Amino acid sequence: MLNYLKIILLLLALPARAQQPRLPLDSVLHAIQTRNPALRQYDARARAKDAAVAGATTWEPPKISAGYWMTPYNQRPIKEMNNGQGMGMQMVSVEQQLPNPAKQRAKRDYLASQAAVEQADQTASFNELRARARTLYYGRAVLEKKLKVLDESDVLLDFLLKIAQARYPYNQTTLASIYQVQARVAQHGNDHARLYGQLRQQTIGLNTLMARNPEDEFAVDTLLPTSFAGPYPDTAALAARRSDVRRLDRSLAVVRLSQQVEASRRRPDFGLRYDHMNGIGNTPNQFSVMGMVTLPFAPWSAREYKANTAALGYEAQAVQQQRASLLNDAAGRITTLQSDLRVQREQLLNYERGVLPALRKTYQVTLLAYQQNTAQLPAVVEALDAWLMARLQYLDTQYELMTLHVRYDQELEQ
Repeated sequence: MLNYLKIILLLLALPARAQQPRLPLDSVLHAIQTRNPALRQYDARARAKDAAVAGATTWEPPKISAGYWMTPYNQRPIKEMNNGQGMGMQMVSVEQQLPNPAKQRAKRDYLASQAAVEQADQTASFNELRARARTLYYGRAVLEKKLKVLDESDVLLDFLLKIAQARYPYNQTTLASIYQVQARVAQHGNDHARLYGQLRQQTIGLNTLMARNPEDEFAVDTLLPTSFAGPYPDTAALAARRSDVRRLDRSLAVVRLSQQVEASRRRPDFGLRYDHMNGIGNTPNQFSVMGMVTLPFAPWSAREYKANTAALGYEAQAVQQQRASLLNDAAGRITTLQSDLRVQREQLLNYERGVLPALRKTYQVTLLAYQQNTAQLPAVVEALDAWLMARLQYLDTQYELMTLHVRYDQELEQ
C-alpha cells in the first residue's frame, strides 16, 4: 500500500515539475553576472574611482586678505606734524598658488589606474561565482539522475514483492524474505527524502547566486557535457587568462604610478601674490606683485618623498614576487587536477565497460534463476541492491569528474 501511494504521489508531482521553466547553464551564469549584488558592488567602486579623477587638476583656493599695513598706533603726533594728515596704508591682498602640471598629470594617472583594479577584482569574483554555480548545477543534474535510478529500482522491488507475495501461499518463499523486500522499499523512501533534500539545497544555492527568490522552482538540463577545454597552456598564456594575475599586474601599475606621484614632489610649485595699498594722508598709493616658488629639493624637505619613493619600489618588488608565487601555485594545482582527471576518467570507463554491465547481468541471471525456483529471493534482492549501489557510485564518480573539470576551468578561467 505504501508503495502504491508513493507512485501516486510521484505521478501527481509530474505535471507540476513539467511546468517548471527550464534554465540552461548559460542562462544561470548570465543571471549571476548581471544580477548578483556581490558583482554589482565592483561597478559602483569603479565608477567612484573614475569620478575621483576629475579632482586631479584642482587648484588650491585663492586667498584674499585686507587690513592696515605699516600704520602707526599713535596717529596724533603724526597729524600735528603733517597738518592733520595721518600716516599708513590700507591694504588688500590676493594670493594664488599655481600647481605644477607634471604633479597633476601624475596624480591623474594614479587615480585613473585604480578603476582597472576594481574591474579585475570583479572578473576574479565572477570566476569564483561561476565555478560555484556550475558545481551546484551539475550537482542538481546528478541528483535528478540518482532519483531516476531509485525510481527504477523501486519498480523492480515492487515487481519482486508481488512475486514473493504470490508465491508465499505455496511455500515457495519465506516471510522473512518478504519483510526484507518491504524494508528495502522503506529504505528507498529514506533515500528519496535525502536526495530531494539535497536537490532542494542546490536549487536554493542557485537562486541565491542569481539574486532570485530562494523558493523559485526551475528545471535544469540533465544532459551533462562530455567534452572540455584543451590541455594546460604555457606560463604566458596562463598569466593572460587569470584575472587574479591581471589584478596583480594592475596593482603593480598602481604602485608604479603612486611612486611617480611621490617622485613628482621633487618638482617645484609656484605662486603669485598681488598687494594693493591705499595710502592714508600724504602716503601715496602703492602695490606689490610677488612671484613664489618652492624648493622641495632642499635636503630637509626631500627626506619624505625620497623615503616614500624607495618604499614604493620595495612594494612593487613584493607584488612581482606575489605574482610569481600565484603562477607557481596555479601551475601546481593545474598539474594535480590533470592527474586527478585522468584517474577519474579511468574509473568512469571501468564502471561503464565492466562494473555496471556485469552487475546488471548478475541481477538478470539471479532473477531468472528465482523465477525458475533455483535461487532464493534474498539473492535477487542482494544482486539488485549491488547493481543499484554501483549505479549510484557511478553517478558520484561522474559528479566528482564534473567538479574536477569545474576546478580545472576555474584555474584557467575558461
